[in-house]
Amino acid sequence: MEPQTPTPTPQQTVSKDRASRIPGFDAEATPLLGLGLGLTGLALGFRPRFAPLPLALTALAAALYRDPDRTTPDDPRTIFAPADGIVLLIDELYEHRFLHTDCVHIAIAASPLDVPVCRSPVGGTVNYVAHVSGEYRPASDPEAAERNERVYVGITTPWGPLMVSQIAGPLGRRISSKIQVGDVVDPGARLGTVRFGSRTDLYIQRDVARILIGVGQHIVAGISRVGELAS
Repeated sequence: MEPQTPTPTPQQTVSKDRASRIPGFDAEATPLLGLGLGLTGLALGFRPRFAPLPLALTALAAALYRDPDRTTPDDPRTIFAPADGIVLLIDELYEHRFLHTDCVHIAIAASPLDVPVCRSPVGGTVNYVAHVSGEYRPASDPEAAERNERVYVGITTPWGPLMVSQIAGPLGRRISSKIQVGDVVDPGARLGTVRFGSRTDLYIQRDVARILIGVGQHIVAGISRVGELAS
C-alpha cells in the first residue's frame, strides 16, 4: 500500500481514551469473553469438572486482549514510550522514509502477555502512514525492522518530526491501525494493535532529546519517559 498523503479535510482529534464495551479490554475481546463465560456457566451447571477448561481459556483471552485506560502525564517536553515491553536496542541511523535525517533509533520488544496497544509518544499531527508487507521474524532478529510486516506512523510536532514503526512478530501477524493521515493525536493516543508478541521501533531526530532509558529496561506505553527535549 502506498503511503498516504495529507488531505485538505478537517483535522480530527484522536482521543487517548477510546471506550471499549468491557472497560480495560479491547472491543474485540467482548464476544470471546462472553462466549468463554457462557461456556463456563454451562459447564458448572451440567459438568462441573469440565468448568476449569473454558475458564482458563477465558482468562487467557482476557490477558491477550487487555487495553487498559491510561492517563499520560501532561508534559509537552517529554517523549513517552510507544509500547509496553523490553528495550531491545538503542542506536543511531539515517531514517529515509519520513524524517530524512540522522536519528536515535529505539527498538522495544513486547512479549505475548504485554499489553499489545501502541500509543503515540508525543502530541502532534499524523502526516505519514504506510503499510509494508513482509516476513514474520522474531523481534530480536537484527533484520526484523526492515523485513517484517510493519506499519509506519509519522507524526509532526512543534519541535520536529518523529516516527513509530509497528512490527508484526511470528504469532501476531495482523496489525490493526487506529489512525489515518490528518489525525491530531495527544500523547498516549492509541495508534494501533499488534497481538501475541511484536516489536515497536521509535525514531527521534538526533540531538533533539536526551534519552532517559537503557537497553534491557521494561517500559510502559504512554507512561514511561523515553526522552526529554533538549533546550
